[in-house]
Amino acid sequence: MTTQQPSLPAQSPSLIARWIWPLRFFLILLVPMSLFDAWRFGRALEMPNLFAFWPFFVMYGVLSLIDYVVGQDTSQPEENVRHIALYRWIALAALPVQLLSLWWGLHVFTTTDFNWIGKLGWIFSVGAVSGILAITVAHELVHKPTRLEQWVGGILLSSVCYGGFKIEHVYGHHVNVSTPKDASSAKLWQTVYGFIPQAVWHNTLNAWRLEKNRLQKRGLSAWRNEVLLWSAVSTVFAAAAFLLFGWAGVCFFVGQAVVAFCELEAINYVEHYGLTRQRTDNGYERVRPEHSWNSSYRLMNWFLMNLARHSDHHAYASRRYQELRHFEEAPQLPGGYGAMVVLAFCPPLWFRIIHPRIPAHVRQADV
Repeated sequence: MTTQQPSLPAQSPSLIARWIWPLRFFLILLVPMSLFDAWRFGRALEMPNLFAFWPFFVMYGVLSLIDYVVGQDTSQPEENVRHIALYRWIALAALPVQLLSLWWGLHVFTTTDFNWIGKLGWIFSVGAVSGILAITVAHELVHKPTRLEQWVGGILLSSVCYGGFKIEHVYGHHVNVSTPKDASSAKLWQTVYGFIPQAVWHNTLNAWRLEKNRLQKRGLSAWRNEVLLWSAVSTVFAAAAFLLFGWAGVCFFVGQAVVAFCELEAINYVEHYGLTRQRTDNGYERVRPEHSWNSSYRLMNWFLMNLARHSDHHAYASRRYQELRHFEEAPQLPGGYGAMVVLAFCPPLWFRIIHPRIPAHVRQADV
């Protein structure tokens, strides 16, 4: 008679897997440091107007180049590190960092002797930081079930005056992605310049429409409208900017918000450009990884909490950022998000480089 071998205990994750490896996503919390560097260099060299653009240059120039040199990471997440609490707390930590970043940006804007070019540069730089820090993390949190994550996501979006994204993204974009019903899915040959105002306008109105329909179906008061709540939070931010820094503070706050949500829609343009879901008898085919552009460039995904593994996010929206997988069958972008956003703002080059990568049946359907 053979004796059954005792089962070995499950191997616990190593120290590196459990605590050190997750810290790669901590990089997103360091993005606002570029604002401090800009202020420091501008002050030391007495060129504040030039260095007002420094964070924008770092994010879309320096990091994009390093990202391309570092290359891709197509490995899949390890099973035993998926649900580590540290990943969740890195995301939640974005809220105090964003609030501190906004305060610092306001302080520098109102106390530095910028000319109008420097003021514009500083608004663009702080807006770009807000777009990466606040909106990227909020995009992760609004899909999650806990009340804490939902609230932090909403407050982050309110800090850039785009609270409606919390509703429209989940109940509009994810339902209608890659169909004519979705304003956040760019059509073939559409330029980013035409796409951004269309997406901002439609998505703002659609958030109100979705909330109105939800409240009517449940017989709830119009005052329960969640978009109204987040709009009120944005108003509180603007009022605080006025009380602390006057009308210059309000102009700065609104300006950085416009830059941030336009940056978001530019990324939406990159994520879904030209891809379509086929019609079926029941509407449209199920969302699959092939319906979103994928990018597995290592460095930019660390800075953006795997946002560029967008194919998996749309196919399985509740999956947490550290769990997102690489799909070879998804259309692949030729660079990280930073480089792709820059490329999108040059439409002839964008069309020339991206169109050959679009599935043939999609290009033929447009003919």
